[in-house]
Amino acid sequence: MKKIIIISLSVIIAIIGGLIAINPFEQSVEEKWLEQQITSGPFTIDNSEYLLGEKIFITVEGLEQNEKGQMIFFRPLNGTSWTNYTTMSFDGSAKEQFNLYFQPQLSEMKNICSVNDLVGDWKVKFIGTEFPDMNFKIINQTASYDNRTFEPVCWIILMCDENKLFHQYDMQDLMAQLNK
Repeated sequence: MKKIIIISLSVIIAIIGGLIAINPFEQSVEEKWLEQQITSGPFTIDNSEYLLGEKIFITVEGLEQNEKGQMIFFRPLNGTSWTNYTTMSFDGSAKEQFNLYFQPQLSEMKNICSVNDLVGDWKVKFIGTEFPDMNFKIINQTASYDNRTFEPVCWIILMCDENKLFHQYDMQDLMAQLNK
C-alpha cells in the first residue's frame, strides 16, 4: 500500500513539474521581441518604447521597386504638436532591403536643449507612399549601464526688464526677443 501511495505521489509530482516546465502561456524572448516591434508596410522599428540615449533601429524588407519617398521622424513639442527631428529617404529601385538607425540626442544647434525636448510620443510619417504612420515613445529614464547625465546643452540667459524683473531665455527665445 505504501508503495502505491509513493508511486502515485511521484507520478503526480512529475506531471505537475512537467506542466510547469512546459507552460504554454510563457512567451519566448523572440515572441516578446516581435510583439514590441512596430511595422508599417516594409518598415519595422525594433521597439515601441525607448530609454534616453538608446538607438532607434529601422529595418526595411521587401520595399517594392516603385516605392520611393521619405520617412520623417517627428519629436514632441508638447502634447499636441511635433517637429521634424530627422528625415530618411528611401527608393525601392535602388534598394529593396536595408537597415537604418539614429540616436535622439540633445543639440544646441537644433534647439533640443534638455531631455524634456526628447521625452514623449514620437511620430513617423511616410511621404510618397500610403503606409500608415508609426508611433513610439521615449521615456525619461536611462539604462542602468548608461552613465551619461543628459544635462541641458543650451545657454540659459537671465535678463532684467525695465521693472527690474528677471526673465529666463534660451538662445531661440533671446533671438526672438531681440528681433521684436
